[in-house]
Amino acid sequence: MTAEMMEVRLKIRIAMACVLTGMMFLAPESAPQAQTVPAAKAKEVAKEREDLMKGLWRGYYRDMSQAAKGEGDPKVLAVKATEAAAQMKKFGTLFPAGSGREAVPETRAKPEIWTQRAEFDAAVDKMVVETVAFADAAKAGNADGMKAAWPKIAEACGACHGGPSKSGGKFRFEE
Repeated sequence: MTAEMMEVRLKIRIAMACVLTGMMFLAPESAPQAQTVPAAKAKEVAKEREDLMKGLWRGYYRDMSQAAKGEGDPKVLAVKATEAAAQMKKFGTLFPAGSGREAVPETRAKPEIWTQRAEFDAAVDKMVVETVAFADAAKAGNADGMKAAWPKIAEACGACHGGPSKSGGKFRFEE
């Protein structure tokens, strides 16, 4: 390949990079915006996320917390943690625009969920990651790993609502 051909190829690559960079800056304006849930569905989705959250403690995390005391069957806890992680992933999808207090006055979801969406999504993702780490330790029968993972789950949990069910927090109003 001649030097002239190499120069032409380099110019083409630079031009393509410029086009792609330009598209990145224009894409958010032309990309579809987050869907707003219809008012009739807002109450439904708020109830679904409330029920899911209540079920997480009762169905999964309460039993997983026993591992911090060295209690519980790792095989059972591995299944519970895996299921809890899947539920947390679903939970993160249950906050469409228009499902806050403007449409459902009794919801405990704070406006910060929508105004600070990236931070909220990161908090949900952190909860999933820590729950998966617990599940991995449980699958391996690693009691010390489960004990070490539990405080990280509790910390991730507190990132959104700070403490017991009646407490408020960054993304949840007090009861």
